[in-house]
Amino acid sequence: MATNGTAAQAAQRSASAKKGEATKRRQAARRNSASARRATRTAAVRRAGAEAKEADALATQVAGVAESAVLIPVGVALETRDRVLEVLRPWTTRTGAERELSRARRSARRFERRGSVARNRVVREARQRRNRVVRELRKRRNQVTRVVKRPRRQVTRVQNTLQEQVEQTRERVQQRV
Repeated sequence: MATNGTAAQAAQRSASAKKGEATKRRQAARRNSASARRATRTAAVRRAGAEAKEADALATQVAGVAESAVLIPVGVALETRDRVLEVLRPWTTRTGAERELSRARRSARRFERRGSVARNRVVREARQRRNRVVRELRKRRNQVTRVVKRPRRQVTRVQNTLQEQVEQTRERVQQRV
């Protein structure tokens, strides 16, 4: 049975090609799977590194806040101590105490002078205001009395005129009778 070798060869070539393709697919799948595993591992490592960095940053912040919470009161206490010592230092020797006392007396005298000047100014201004008000009231009172006196004068004149006319009329009537 001599068959044409071409059909058998073609079938064999087709089977080999199919096997080669399957092998290629398997190899590609293995490569893809391996690269996927590597990518997953790399992502996990990166994620773990990022989380570790984030945790370190948070720990650093917390440590900074805690350190500030401790150091602020210490700094305030030291600042207060320095100021108290500054205030007390001049009073520690006799000459320094005398100097501070004389300085305090000078300040007291200066304050007393300022106080008396201010009091005198207030008294002067109050007196001026009172005099101004009194003057204004007197002026208004005089104006009112002038306004009131004018009609009185006019009424008095009219009364006098009327009385004169009444008397003249009486005299005439008496003369006729």
